[in-house]
Amino acid sequence: MKGSILFPPDFTTVCCVLISFLFAGEALAQEGDLPWTGHVFYGRMNMQNDDPDVGGGDYNIAIFGADAQKPLGQDGFQYGVETGVLFSLDSDVRRFSASSGSSGGSVSVSVDVNAFMVDYFFGGYVALEPVDRFRLYAGAGPLLIWAQRDTEPREPIPEPFADESDSGLGIGLYARAGLDIYMTDRWGAHAGIRATRTTLKLKDASQDVDIQGWQYYFGMAFHF
Repeated sequence: MKGSILFPPDFTTVCCVLISFLFAGEALAQEGDLPWTGHVFYGRMNMQNDDPDVGGGDYNIAIFGADAQKPLGQDGFQYGVETGVLFSLDSDVRRFSASSGSSGGSVSVSVDVNAFMVDYFFGGYVALEPVDRFRLYAGAGPLLIWAQRDTEPREPIPEPFADESDSGLGIGLYARAGLDIYMTDRWGAHAGIRATRTTLKLKDASQDVDIQGWQYYFGMAFHF
């Protein structure tokens, strides 16, 4: 994928910080009878491109993040609350078409598009362990998203285009499901899928941006 990331968080550093943050809740987990469950993961997000003026097909964006699930009770199946943070990165070259001005014609130009999104989610979940060390869960709730988007036309730059930088906040909903396979009593593998629907209000955009699509991820599960 061409282009350059303007906000390049180091993946290893971010994961270490997130794991440390999750383990900081271990003291709180000791107040209950049931341990917390945490996940650290990496994956992809498929987002539809429904703008006829932007070429390049649908968006395929890298994502990574972490979450924690706090059980509140267990009666045949586990239930509780969950929270987490997810980062999305996209660096791509797109072709934009726009009116060339008073002449009434149109112009197409290649543009480097760099985007960085963070969403925080909080909701409820249910989980089931049909066999030892195998866990299924599903969760849903609201999310809050912040995004930064930068566009830079490639040379030569036509008159209607200029460098742009925009950011904004949005709220939405998520629903997800996942499975954990534990190799030990504490550590295991994790895979999940999440669907989101968010309306993002960018400061300088003429209209709100709808962010929706499927996210697929895998990583590590642990109890703490």
